[in-house]
Amino acid sequence: MKISLLKVREPSVDIPEVTPPLGLMYLAGYLRKYRPGRDHINILDLSVQSEDYVFEKLKEADLIGLSSTNRDGLYLKRIMNHVRDINRNCSVILGGPIVSSSLSELYDHFNMDCAVAYEGEQTLLEVVEKFDSDNLPFEAIKGLVYKNGSSQFTGRRETIEDLDDAIPFPAWDLVLENPLSEEYWKRKSFAFFRNERKYMGLFTSRGCPYTCIYCHDIFAKRFRAHSAERVVAEIEYLNSKFGIRDFEFYDDTFNFDKDRTRKICDLLIEEKLKINMYFPNGLRADRLEKDIIEKMARAGTKVMCFAIETVSERLQKLLRRNLKFDNINEMIEVAVKNGIHSEGFFMLGHPTETKEEMLATIDFAAKSPLHSAAFSIAIPQKGTELFSKYIGEQTPQSFGQGYYVYSSAISQLQPQEVRKLLTHTFVKFYLRPLRIIRILKTFPVRFIFSRRFLVQIFKWLDVVFHKKRATL
Repeated sequence: MKISLLKVREPSVDIPEVTPPLGLMYLAGYLRKYRPGRDHINILDLSVQSEDYVFEKLKEADLIGLSSTNRDGLYLKRIMNHVRDINRNCSVILGGPIVSSSLSELYDHFNMDCAVAYEGEQTLLEVVEKFDSDNLPFEAIKGLVYKNGSSQFTGRRETIEDLDDAIPFPAWDLVLENPLSEEYWKRKSFAFFRNERKYMGLFTSRGCPYTCIYCHDIFAKRFRAHSAERVVAEIEYLNSKFGIRDFEFYDDTFNFDKDRTRKICDLLIEEKLKINMYFPNGLRADRLEKDIIEKMARAGTKVMCFAIETVSERLQKLLRRNLKFDNINEMIEVAVKNGIHSEGFFMLGHPTETKEEMLATIDFAAKSPLHSAAFSIAIPQKGTELFSKYIGEQTPQSFGQGYYVYSSAISQLQPQEVRKLLTHTFVKFYLRPLRIIRILKTFPVRFIFSRRFLVQIFKWLDVVFHKKRATL
């Protein structure tokens, strides 16, 4: 079959970060392993490729898989309708976080044959087999949303347990041996900065054992991980085969298993690999220890993010995040002393949050030794407890909302007041001479004069002067 996998994301100023579509590369690698030689697969990405180019490539596809998030729901609807216009004979499958969060609403908005929910490799494989031979009914495929009068979900599939054996290396070559890769190198990625132009993302574990009410549950609430040896093998392969030296880690809780974290670092140090590592997805701050951070620094860590969200103990319990604050400032200081650019993640506008609690979080961030901080608004997404409890399970999902604009008053402040406070937050945190100097000291000089740094500046300005966009 001719299979095209498409990342549907509309480029924007408020979220300028663009990364290679690692999820699609995993799906492609899985299909290659279990359908060897049977398919021609290509990967396309609307965040870096023009619509005209992508649509031309889709005209001959037998099966088109689109992946998207709630934020891009409006854009996805338009793209999917156009795909149907240019290729009336193809099968159209939807995947990504937008599916798992909106199982019952998908056919109200999107013109598709079916949708893959949650962990997607095994389900997509069976969907491809169905469309290739047509001998498997939709209802027999676990993890699938299909239409039979109304939207039907076949139930959640069991998670993949042995990641090392069941999951092959992602199909990196579909991006790295393609001119497409150059489009990622020149854009800002998730890490605050990078040392090298070329980089690749890694996803070394799946599932998060914590039960924060604002998070989705795409990979189940149980930590499953590749072995330390597998992680290092991936890094060595990308380094030797493609010359990659910069690696971003997108795990939900990379350091949940402390011993695995130590072993990965020890193996990298033993191999004497000259690499740079970035952790932009938020490490679990209260599972860091001094020796772990020191090992991470020796192994090549350049950027480390501390996901703190709020300093209110009341809200930590309400959100079921239950972060322990005993040593967080100490761990930040250890990271800073070891030359690691340290960034904090914070959210404002939590349910029942008071202005005083928001100001306490802002004050903590401003006085901390962090180099940088990312502040966003707690926006309820369908499929989370935050949405069902404070918005209402029967309320339709609003597609198109970003990290800085929302319309639901779940805190004690109105949305526009939280928005104004967010603007104040960025000014208070960054307009400190010592912090500016500290930030610049961690940057590679060439990064300061790069297009990627200018994009970061534009993002900050957009946060301060952001205007509300349309939602569906």
